[in-house]
Amino acid sequence: MKLYHGSKNSNLNAIKKMQAKAGEGIEVPEDELKNGIYLTPHYDYALAMAIRPNGITYIDDKTKTIEFENPELFMPEEEVCIYEIEVPENEVRKIDNNQFIIEGLDEIKTTAQYSCQAKEIKKYYNLKNWTEEQKQEIYSEFKIK
Repeated sequence: MKLYHGSKNSNLNAIKKMQAKAGEGIEVPEDELKNGIYLTPHYDYALAMAIRPNGITYIDDKTKTIEFENPELFMPEEEVCIYEIEVPENEVRKIDNNQFIIEGLDEIKTTAQYSCQAKEIKKYYNLKNWTEEQKQEIYSEFKIK
């Protein structure tokens, strides 16, 4: 089974398990906050996970929209990576349509790596509270000061 993992880290040979956390004020079922290796069957969702700036990111897969708590921190030129992983189906558990977890391993080797800029997310999702105009305003602000 081919799955993906999105990351800002560009030199991973293996994906390591980590403890999932809920953002402040967000309720997530305890069953979804596992210590494991989180993967997705969807390249576009892995990219959405990789491009997230600090703060809470709301991803609505039904409407294909993303909203950032801190849109000013989104850097469209930032290099992000999507890692492809081949996993036997009996080693993963489906959490929802976008998330699978491997709980029995500390790490799993990647089989392929794709690098791209964060702005490529716009091919798949509409960014609700970030535009190119905002980017220009932010960069102009820094130049003026």
